[in-house]
Amino acid sequence: MLQQDSKRDSWVALRSWGLGLTIPNGSSLEDETTVEWSKHSNITVVLTLPNISYTDKTIYLIASIMTRGETIIQTAIGIQPNSTYWKSYFMYVTDIYQHNRTYVPVLLDSIPYFFPGQRASISIFFKQDEDNKGCWSSSIINLSTGENITVDILNDGSSTFMDGEQEVIALESYTSNEEVFKHMDEAVLHSILVDGKRLVSGWYVDDGQVFDKRPLFEVGGGQVPFFISITSKDNGTIAWRYSKPTWDNSLNPQYSIFFISLIVLTIIIVYVAYRIKT
Repeated sequence: MLQQDSKRDSWVALRSWGLGLTIPNGSSLEDETTVEWSKHSNITVVLTLPNISYTDKTIYLIASIMTRGETIIQTAIGIQPNSTYWKSYFMYVTDIYQHNRTYVPVLLDSIPYFFPGQRASISIFFKQDEDNKGCWSSSIINLSTGENITVDILNDGSSTFMDGEQEVIALESYTSNEEVFKHMDEAVLHSILVDGKRLVSGWYVDDGQVFDKRPLFEVGGGQVPFFISITSKDNGTIAWRYSKPTWDNSLNPQYSIFFISLIVLTIIIVYVAYRIKT
């Protein structure tokens, strides 16, 4: 993703961490068909923003997809330092197999705006134009207020997605400051739609450390902090949440008796050994 460098007044790629869902070919859709990315041209995610109204570094809920033209299109809802609300961001990435990828911002700090807890829809799709050339476009809708925008991204010569394993949605962050996330409640993914059909199974969690898989790309790359987790809920939704582990320092009574007995026995053995020696 992109972050502003105020000293140079430019947009540069910085290292972040990402925790998201990757969808391979063969994943199941609600009509009992399966995902074949090279036959699809529309992806939509519906989500609820977490209760975060302050951050010291940028946080995004970001939808990403690679086209058959080897472009990664990224559309995000993000919150920046010194802001209490979330904004919309549109960009794409080229030269993805080169050492230095090219990040191209299309529209940043845009409407729709969101307050924590509001619901959103993010779509990336191929839009045919009057000349039958078409281009990749993206839209964001604030489902809580109705505010929306559609942005043309680029024409890279393709009209469908790239086959493979696509990390379609992720929580991406440039901060690992635990205080920022302590009261986030949950960021909830309600559904992923592929050409309008709901995904029902086949995805896997991707934290950038899944070495037995072959995702086409990964969001972030930094270490995901230990206090952030992602889980499936009983109602079929997915949630990112703050989940700092708690340690129970109390011992089971049975083990307490064992350790006390062991200490007493050790004292007796030392005492007897000392008496024999003297």
